[in-house]
Amino acid sequence: MAVEGHVLQASSSSKLPGVLVMAWPCGLATSTDALGAFRVSCPHGIDSLTLSCVGFDTQVVMSPSSHVDVWMEELQVMLGQAQVAVNRFSESEASVLDQPMLMQALDRTPGLQSLDLGAGMIQPVVRGLFGSRVAVLEDGVPQQGGRWGSDHGVLVAPELQVVSAWVPGGGHVWMGPEAVGGGLRFESPSRANAPRTQTRLGLLAQVGQLKGGLHALHIASTPKVHWHAGMSVTGFGSSQVPQRRFAYLGRVYQLETGALTNTAGRAGHAVLGLERETRSGRSVAWSMRLSDVHQGLFPGIVGLPRQGDLSPNDGLLEIRLPNQHASRIQSVLKWSGSETGVDAGWGYILSGSWNQRREHAPPHAHGWGPLPDSDLSLALEEWTAFGEARRNSAHGSVGMQFEGQHVTTTGWEFLLPSHQRMRLSTMGEFNAAHSTFSGRLDVVVAQQGSYSEPLYNSEGVVVGTDVRALAFDTLMPGGMLSWQRPLSWKDSRVEGLATLVAYGRVPSSHEWGANGIHHGSFRFEQGNPELGTEWALEGRLSLDNGSRSMGWGWNAQAFAALHQGFISITPSAQFAPISHAGQIYEFRANDAFRTGLEAEVRHIMERQTLSFTGSTLGQWDLQTGLGLPFTTPSQARLSWERRAREGFAVQLSGFAVAPAVLTARNEDTTPGALLADITLSQTTARGQWTLDVSNVFNRAWLDHTSAYRTLGLVSQGRWVQLRFTTTLKQG
Repeated sequence: MAVEGHVLQASSSSKLPGVLVMAWPCGLATSTDALGAFRVSCPHGIDSLTLSCVGFDTQVVMSPSSHVDVWMEELQVMLGQAQVAVNRFSESEASVLDQPMLMQALDRTPGLQSLDLGAGMIQPVVRGLFGSRVAVLEDGVPQQGGRWGSDHGVLVAPELQVVSAWVPGGGHVWMGPEAVGGGLRFESPSRANAPRTQTRLGLLAQVGQLKGGLHALHIASTPKVHWHAGMSVTGFGSSQVPQRRFAYLGRVYQLETGALTNTAGRAGHAVLGLERETRSGRSVAWSMRLSDVHQGLFPGIVGLPRQGDLSPNDGLLEIRLPNQHASRIQSVLKWSGSETGVDAGWGYILSGSWNQRREHAPPHAHGWGPLPDSDLSLALEEWTAFGEARRNSAHGSVGMQFEGQHVTTTGWEFLLPSHQRMRLSTMGEFNAAHSTFSGRLDVVVAQQGSYSEPLYNSEGVVVGTDVRALAFDTLMPGGMLSWQRPLSWKDSRVEGLATLVAYGRVPSSHEWGANGIHHGSFRFEQGNPELGTEWALEGRLSLDNGSRSMGWGWNAQAFAALHQGFISITPSAQFAPISHAGQIYEFRANDAFRTGLEAEVRHIMERQTLSFTGSTLGQWDLQTGLGLPFTTPSQARLSWERRAREGFAVQLSGFAVAPAVLTARNEDTTPGALLADITLSQTTARGQWTLDVSNVFNRAWLDHTSAYRTLGLVSQGRWVQLRFTTTLKQG
């Protein structure tokens, strides 16, 4: 009798080579090959198999059938105070980001950038794309709340997560259709990634832009039961910039103190999670997250400001008009298959969330006509549901996803009509001899309501009807197909991954239905209900010479993508019907080409590390030959770190930003800049102290992708941050 099958890693379903498989009662043995496959036989039948591998729990399979696939779980190894663990994701291109200072990790990673929206709002820029072209997933659930523009990020607290990773490029089967540029994944504590009982604490204080905060996350784990609870609070003052004046719509404004007036705020987050292993070996987990962010908005964001609106705030943390208040509640229920053994079975995710975004502005920002009787300029409320069913096997995975969104909008500053949106996707992955093939079919059903209001002239007299939105409903397909192949060369440490993917993204509801002032972008944006699915063909290549502990190392990743019907914001020849809105920018679909490269070279010595990272990006509208809006300029970072035996380390970094000359129509070029950062750290048995100094010489530089660039405003000057983090372990 012969038995054949595969051996896989439980956390990632990746194949495990070199696993010893012993058949009983004859005692004959074999090992899995490079694809994790094995075949073993006994002359008089097999009553059990024993599978063992260094670093994994031994598995015993009783009365195996002729074909059996076995999942093995990693051993948890303790080295003094440090626990060695490997976090794996569904995407083979995923790279782990440092925590808890996620925004700094984004800005220091080639190909990534953060838009600073305050505390607790995450808006990553991945390979020059952001918003609805970048997926953000928390415990596998897409975060869509409030993501209808460049200045409205997702409410996420990285300090209350245990793993953060970024995934480059489009067409990832399990990340959903929004992953055009790529995306971020966040993972909450669980028995798999945080198996020890511990309490994580952190404090920070910052000057330059005044900020203070603390967080606490307690994790309790046993072999069968896990729970965690945490919270974080942050308060921050107005941004300080080395600038005293700026111009907007032909008028020059003064900044009395060098502060971006009314950009202070506060944020709070909380999390609670429970997980339990059932008698059948399956895992059931539930978690809830709450977020609340309240912050001021720079007066130039809402309408045409008056000089008096730019006077300094009376209090360091004062919030006045205009301001925004964002809240989120999300609950997630997970039921996963057996983590080890013969059959992993089906896994399920069910999530429901509520998001609310309210913007308040002074009534004079309304423009012509009677002044509103409240300061509520825009209110957006979203109810979102998400479900996923997925079955993993040695040959791949199959599954389905459902996503529904119900959105209502009110307020006197119309931007977006109330709308509904549903997505149903079926997907699968298949592992062939040396390649992986993936596919997903999306069907999106969308509806939006109509909206109109009286049209006033400068005397406040009604002269007509301003129709801002027409009701429509549509059904539109999307999807993706991909091929991936690992690369390796004999007698070489270099490994790589080649990817070819075709994918289609259905337009966002903002691109279909927007027709108003988008606060934070300083534009009147107009959607187009005639937009169809944008399709793309993308090739990616990544190379790495291996993770050496000492000596030279390097890695590089490149991509090229051809887009049909790429949707981008484009200036029109029309002006908005309201007095303070200016030129209309329309969402239009044109063919585009994008390409880029990210690379790192490093040299690691016993007490020193020297590294150089860089990225370059090109994005062109093929119809005009101009750049796409907000194309990130080339960037490079040179860093040197020195470590002492007593746990002290110093890191000096130089950051160069090239001039942004690849611009879209009506977009100004942006000069380059050379910046310097310093990081000092002291690690002891009690925790780690870190002192960060950003923009040491307080250079006045313009961020080409920031909304403040439209006003010619520096978004951030020098700041100094001191933080302390520690982990208290038990057991």
